[in-house]
Amino acid sequence: MENSNIDQGGKQNRDARVATQLPVSINEEPGVTRDISASGMFIIQSRQHEIGSRIEFSVDLDTPMGKMKLSCEGEVVRVEEPFGTDGGVGIGIRILKQFGRQMLVGNLPKNPETA
Repeated sequence: MENSNIDQGGKQNRDARVATQLPVSINEEPGVTRDISASGMFIIQSRQHEIGSRIEFSVDLDTPMGKMKLSCEGEVVRVEEPFGTDGGVGIGIRILKQFGRQMLVGNLPKNPETA
């Protein structure tokens, strides 16, 4: 699946999307990703959001170094309601800013030469 965005010259940019289900929190409310690209993601959540609204969200990631949380600011670019059989809301988000990563669990691997 592809995401299309319009650049300043009016041309469409397409970022490849990866289908994945990851826990996400939007303004402290839980949800789950359906897919992610370099420029955005599609999230399923129970709360309605308006197109054009800015939101803060975080995604929990499992990495070889342990669990990490990626915090971002985004803009709602699409809303699909109801979404799925449970009546959730599908939200297309364009990523505007990344605030960094926070280690939740686990330790960085030790270098045997410096340990």
